[in-house]
Amino acid sequence: RGVPVVRRRAGQHTASRKRMAHAAHATNLRQAYALLTASSSEAERRAANEWLVGFAKTAEAWGAAEELVRPSEAAEEVAFFAANLLYSKIKTEWHTLADAPRRQLRDALWSAACGRPSGGEGQPGPAARRLCLALAAAAARTEGLAEESTRLALSLAAAADAVQGGLAVELLGALANEVVAEEEATGAASPGRSGLRALAPAVLCALQALAPLSSSMCIGCLRALQAWLALNAGSSLASLYAGQGPLLAATLNALAAVNNEPLNLAAADALGELLTSTNSPLPASAPRGARDAAEAVAAQFGVLAREVRLAELLMSGEPADDRLFYFCRALCAFAERCVDLVAVTEGSLLPLVELLLLCAGGELRVAELSIDFWVGLQDTAVAQRHERLRAPLYRRLATLLLDKCTLPAEFTSWDEAAEDEEEFRRFREQSALEVLGACLSLLACEFVGQLQAMLQGSPPWQKLEAALFVLRGLHVQIKGALRGSAADGEGRPSAAAELQAALNQLLGFVFGQLAAWRPSGATLLVESAMRLVGAFAKWLQRDEALLRGCLRLVLEAVQAGGAPEHAAEAFRALCIHGRRRLASAAYLSELVGPCTALAGSAALASSVRLTLQEALARLVGAAPSPAEAEQLLHALVRAPCEQLAALLPHLPPSDGASVPPETAPRASDGSDGSRGSGGEAAATAASTQGVEEAVATQLALIGAAIRFSDTIQVGGGGSCAAHPVFAVLSYCWPLLQDASRRGGPSVLQALLELHGRAMGCLGGGLAPLLPSILEQIGTTFCRRPVVGALECLTQAIELYGESHEAPLSDTLEKFVDAVCGWLASTAAPEAEPELLSAFFELCHRCLVFRPQLLLSLPCVASLFDAAAACVAHQEFQHTRAAITFLCLFLSGTDAANLYRESAAHCLQRSGGTLLRYCVQGLASASPANLVDHQIELLRVIAESAPTAVHGWLVAALADPGLDLGALPRQGAAAEAFVRGAAQQHATVAAFHCVASEFSRVCRGKAR
Repeated sequence: RGVPVVRRRAGQHTASRKRMAHAAHATNLRQAYALLTASSSEAERRAANEWLVGFAKTAEAWGAAEELVRPSEAAEEVAFFAANLLYSKIKTEWHTLADAPRRQLRDALWSAACGRPSGGEGQPGPAARRLCLALAAAAARTEGLAEESTRLALSLAAAADAVQGGLAVELLGALANEVVAEEEATGAASPGRSGLRALAPAVLCALQALAPLSSSMCIGCLRALQAWLALNAGSSLASLYAGQGPLLAATLNALAAVNNEPLNLAAADALGELLTSTNSPLPASAPRGARDAAEAVAAQFGVLAREVRLAELLMSGEPADDRLFYFCRALCAFAERCVDLVAVTEGSLLPLVELLLLCAGGELRVAELSIDFWVGLQDTAVAQRHERLRAPLYRRLATLLLDKCTLPAEFTSWDEAAEDEEEFRRFREQSALEVLGACLSLLACEFVGQLQAMLQGSPPWQKLEAALFVLRGLHVQIKGALRGSAADGEGRPSAAAELQAALNQLLGFVFGQLAAWRPSGATLLVESAMRLVGAFAKWLQRDEALLRGCLRLVLEAVQAGGAPEHAAEAFRALCIHGRRRLASAAYLSELVGPCTALAGSAALASSVRLTLQEALARLVGAAPSPAEAEQLLHALVRAPCEQLAALLPHLPPSDGASVPPETAPRASDGSDGSRGSGGEAAATAASTQGVEEAVATQLALIGAAIRFSDTIQVGGGGSCAAHPVFAVLSYCWPLLQDASRRGGPSVLQALLELHGRAMGCLGGGLAPLLPSILEQIGTTFCRRPVVGALECLTQAIELYGESHEAPLSDTLEKFVDAVCGWLASTAAPEAEPELLSAFFELCHRCLVFRPQLLLSLPCVASLFDAAAACVAHQEFQHTRAAITFLCLFLSGTDAANLYRESAAHCLQRSGGTLLRYCVQGLASASPANLVDHQIELLRVIAESAPTAVHGWLVAALADPGLDLGALPRQGAAAEAFVRGAAQQHATVAAFHCVASEFSRVCRGKAR
């Protein structure tokens, strides 16, 4: 009989020791928090922060934080800190706790939340709110706990007491929010969701009973309502209207509450969630109950609109206050959800349309709210709509939106405007145009007439700009109408023919005016004109006079500098679509002069100059003969070559040789600058950088000049030397070689892009220059690794792998040695993701096109090891490229069969290491979007080494340096994974299922 007593006392002593340990840790935690928040010493605050971060990861943090959230802890900020610590640990470490500690912690959290002091107006204090959030996070991750916690909150709410009700509302909202957050994070149904759907009606009834207690309580209830609606637990407008009508009425009335912006916002958010909780509008065939609910809510919105003075405030032109904006937001969301019912209404819902028209005429952010309703209205055929929702409605809409798209008469610049430039542009481009397109479809010639009227007489430039903008914005629809059939089924002119005639007349008038216009005045007007020309470049090619007039216009606009980017784009579009009309030698010679002058102008941005050069290259590609094309190409590259010859001596050779004194840059005073301050040295460095950028631009201009010359046909079986591009490259070649010896990264990248374009243009015709190009590429990459070198070599292997195997192999070996050496020596292997992506893409393409080039290299084992080391990296692009390369390397291709021993040797030597990296990526290292790629690599390894993979897996899981996350290193789950991954699966999907479950368990997403 004494034994049980001894055991009971031992248990009591153990519990006592635990409480003492928790209290000691809690004291340390409180002191560290005090130092962090109150110490005047930066060193003490830093040390306290480091200790807190480390302690938060320990098992002792659970008990210490639990001690500090008890009601006995007087300091609210300390309790809040401890509750936040528990919340963070629950979200990341809840899966590490057994069932008994989970239940104990859950009880402690609830007890502490109920015992903490309340805040203002009877609402929970900060610590209690955070405790509710922690309890909700635990419930969202535990089967049945959310349902149990919901019932606890409902029992508390039944008391209808402000303090207890506030805590109940806080917990109810937190429960729903955490379930949704957990599902969004994991992509799977939360364990806490079960049972909540059945409790949703009871929760809504509780919120309905508590909302009238106070303003703050109403806000809490509306936030909780929003959270429960987000669960998609079966609630809808009709069900809420039928079952919890007072709650719906309270939500609507809260929109109009005076001087209570938090309440207005909470109501708008709750209604927005209610109206978007289903993905489709109420159909026209909705049941009677849904239609009754919609009509009742629409009537209530009408009453509230008068209460908030909607018409008066929106028509005043003054910015809407928050209350009015939230009201309009809710109104437009409701109208969008009921748009199909509104479209076929017999009249009861027409007042709702009038409210939406008021919104469309309000300030931009309010008008934008109504756009989805007008767009949704198009889903109902015109013949099925109420007669007032046909042409009469769209006449009003067109007038309203054309006015919204027009800048104010006093507008001069965005710096002085009341409108926000980004908001104005977004509204016009993304919102107004969609509805104006519907106006064009429904009103046809009448809408074209409205645009024509805006251009007549001498309108202010703001109205003219708006008309040009709308024409450009609707260019796809307009061109579609112009391509349509102009006759009806019986061959008679149709309404489409009338629309085509009206559109052609309008476009002819507009472009006739633009072809004679000298671009000047407001920048926005010039911009809209240039964009309109570019959009209708294909239409313009029908009339050579208009085409040449618009070419003159855009070139003058580039020179004037009002909107050079858009003008250059318009010039390119005109050259693309009008190249057949413009390709006469005489006109091209006339055009090249001013264009090359602009392309060489340092006052223009390099992007504008390149656009102009590429546009001219389009015309050169359409030249009547190769001889004329060569003459024009020389004209295009002459200025860049002259600039290169002047600039290159100012760049020091990259091999470290000194710059000849006669070519060294001079200081402004004529001295050599060798004696000067750090400021002068910085100026020299800046000057060198500027020269490098200028050189890179000239190389890019040469590349742009030859870009579209692949269309030039050299007749009579002419040799490659007869091609105009080959002649131009030969002319430039000494300068290109000099640039490769002197250039920095930007120069080398531009040079390599030029080589790539030459390959694409000449193909096999570049063979005489290829060895020299490959030598340039190899030397360049070893000196300064740039992505362009990798891309250029990839292109060369695809084009010349069969005919130039020896020089390609030598260059490829240099690249592999350089990258593998860098990866083996660097402390930051993920610092160059673009470079590594391009490198492994090169290796992969080589395996596809010429596997012998890669697999016969003596450094292939180093390449395998380098790729394996990248498998567990974090960055997505280059890690995926490395995995893709390794999968093809191991699985092989038919063309690589003669070299299979290379892959087999690498796998035998380093397969275990590769598999360890792969398992590390699956377990914890790789981001979620790489897991499927890791699984595929693991499958390829298992297929390539079926007898060795079991031993490699056992060794990897036994390695203490391998982070397996939540998976116990020794246990049934680890053993099951080894068995499942090592066995031969009937399908790829079966293997993926095993490896995917392993990854989910390691990451705490499955148990």
